[in-house]
Amino acid sequence: MLPLIAFLLVVAAALIHLVVLPGREAAIEDGERRLARLERSARRAALERQTERVTPEDTRQRLLERFPSEDQLNAELGRLLDLASKEGLQVPTGDYRLVPGKDGLFDRYVLNLPVSGSYQTIRRYVAAVRREFPDLAVEDISLRRESIDSAEVEAQLRFILFGRRSAA
Repeated sequence: MLPLIAFLLVVAAALIHLVVLPGREAAIEDGERRLARLERSARRAALERQTERVTPEDTRQRLLERFPSEDQLNAELGRLLDLASKEGLQVPTGDYRLVPGKDGLFDRYVLNLPVSGSYQTIRRYVAAVRREFPDLAVEDISLRRESIDSAEVEAQLRFILFGRRSAA
């Protein structure tokens, strides 16, 4: 009796393997193909929607908006000087020049700031300026110490703050 049951189980397993499993495998493969086709079509539709919304003019305008306007340049200079006083630096005077750009889009505000303080304070200030003003260029830093044992450092910092023209 036991050999008969074992034989029937083997026959049933063979029938399932030969009849049922191929149909299931074909259904799984068909489902995977449909899923891949749907994913491709969804990606294509998302790309089309994205490219429809963003024009080169929109991209240009977004880029220009990152920079302060002519009217905002003086306020930005004020923020720059406030940051120096917050860091504990002394800024007795400064030379500020507005240099018109040749391209008609940007002007350069060249700032020469003589500051005095400890080396660490000056370094911390420059790092804070770079964080606060990501579009500002540090053109030159000159350091001078009266004597080797002096804690006070005199520095000449030259920054360039870019501003967009109002007509741009």
